[in-house]
Amino acid sequence: MKKIVFIVVVVLVILVVSSCSPKEVKIETDDVSVKVDGENGSVSVKTPEGNVDVDKSKVEVKDKDEDMDMDDEEGSDSNEDSSSEDKSIFQVPGYQLGEIPAIPIVEVPTIPSYSKDQENILKAIEEKVKDIPGISIKPATCKNGKISYVSDFLVTDGNSSVTSTDEGSSVVKEDGSGVLNTKDSSVVVDEEGSGVLNKDGVTAVVDHEGNGTIRDSSKGIVITRSADGSGTYISKTESIVVVNDREAVYEGPNYSLVYSKDGTAQFTSNELQIIVADGKARITKGDKTLVVDAKPLAKVPLIGKLPTLKKLKRNNICGIRIVFEDSILFDFDKFDLRPEGKEVIKNVVKAVNELNINSVEVYGHTDSIGTDDYNQTLSENRAKAVKDYAVELKIKSNVKAKGFGESMPIAPNKNGDGSDNPSGRQANRRVEFFIPIK
Repeated sequence: MKKIVFIVVVVLVILVVSSCSPKEVKIETDDVSVKVDGENGSVSVKTPEGNVDVDKSKVEVKDKDEDMDMDDEEGSDSNEDSSSEDKSIFQVPGYQLGEIPAIPIVEVPTIPSYSKDQENILKAIEEKVKDIPGISIKPATCKNGKISYVSDFLVTDGNSSVTSTDEGSSVVKEDGSGVLNTKDSSVVVDEEGSGVLNKDGVTAVVDHEGNGTIRDSSKGIVITRSADGSGTYISKTESIVVVNDREAVYEGPNYSLVYSKDGTAQFTSNELQIIVADGKARITKGDKTLVVDAKPLAKVPLIGKLPTLKKLKRNNICGIRIVFEDSILFDFDKFDLRPEGKEVIKNVVKAVNELNINSVEVYGHTDSIGTDDYNQTLSENRAKAVKDYAVELKIKSNVKAKGFGESMPIAPNKNGDGSDNPSGRQANRRVEFFIPIK
C-alpha cells in the first residue's frame, strides 16, 4: 500500500509536467511502470499489487500564487482587527484612519449692521438652533445680487475690517482718524487704525498691528492676540490657547487636542484616544489598540491679526448662513449622511419650519484637495443629500441645492509659503443653509 501512495505522489508531479506538453511520458522501475498520455489526459500505473488508472481531469493542481495567498492568510494574526469594518471604529468621524483634526482657525466676531427686520430674524434663528451641536450661525453678505464669501476668520496673512453704521455724529479726518458716535456705536481711532470700539455688546481694543483684545459679551467670546501670533480664543463651548506654531491646546464639546512642541499630538474624545508621533498614530478604543501610519503634523495656525479700526463701513447683509460641520454630516470623502448628521439636520429643519421661512438654499463646499471636477461633483452630491433628507423630513420651505466645489473658500487652503493648511481646509469643507433676508 505504501508503494501506491508513493506512486500517486509521483503521478501528481508528472501531471504538472504533462500539463505543459501533449507528448507521452513513461517511467519504469523494477516494480513499477507509469505511463502518462498527454493527449487524452490519462495515467496508467502498473505495480505488483495491481493496476491503477488516474484521470488527470479530476486532479486539481493549485497555482503557485494561490498557494502563496493561502500561506499569507494562514500566517496572519487572526486576533488583529484587520477588516475595514473593524478598523472603521478607530476613525475620527469625517477623517481618514490615523488622522486627527487640526487646531481650528480662530474666528473673529463679525460686527455687521443689520436692518431691524434682519436683526429680528437672526435672533430668532439663533435662539432656535443655539443648542444644536455641529452648526454655527453667520451673516451672509452679497455683492451684485450674489452671495459673497468674505472670510470671517483670523488668518496670519489676511486682513479683516470692523464695520459700523455711518449714522450719527462723527469727527473723521482725511487720514481716517477721528471719533464716530451713533445710537449703538462709539469708535475712537488714530491714523494707523489703533483704537477702541464699542458696538452692540462688542468691544475691541487693538493697535495698528492687529494686536489686542476683542470681546463679544452676548456670545461669550473673548479673543486676545500678541505680536508673535500667540493668544487665546474663549467662547461658551470652546477654548483655544496658542503658544507658538507647534504648541496649542483645544477644548471643545466633543473632543480635545494637545499639540506639543516635540512634534507629537493627542486627540481625546469619549470614545477614542489617538496619539500621533514619529509618523505613527496609536489609536485606543476601550480595550482595543491599533497602530497605523500617520501623516506628518502640520504647524498650528497662529492667531491672525485682529481687525484695525480705520475701515468703517456698512456690510451689505443679504441673508443668514446656517453652517454645518462637514465631519458631523459625512464620513471622509463620502456623501452618505451619518446618523449623527441626520439628527442635526432634523433639528435644524424643525427650527426652520417653526419660523415659517419661505426659502432655503443648500450649498455644498469642499477644500482644494483633489481635482476641480471631483470636488465639484462631491459638493453637489453632498448638497443634494442634505436637501433630499430635508425634503424627506417635510421641510416647509422651498429648497434648492447647489455645489460650489472648492471655488468659494472662507479660509486659505494653503499657507503663505505654499505649505498645506489643514485648519483652513477643515473650515472650507462645509454645507450651508442660506436663508435670504431683505
